[in-house]
Amino acid sequence: MTGPELRALDLVGELTAARAEHRTAVDHGDAATAGLLAAWIDLLLDEWNRRARAR
Repeated sequence: MTGPELRALDLVGELTAARAEHRTAVDHGDAATAGLLAAWIDLLLDEWNRRARAR
């Protein structure tokens, strides 16, 4: 693995959990929670990309 991949790797578990919770919220029709989780996922992905670009 490269340095940027290792810097972003710790986010994998958080992204996986957030996606599972998002699916559950969507399945239960909880739009408010699903929206918050979607925003959290976007933030985590932004952080992933920021870390991947860092040198």
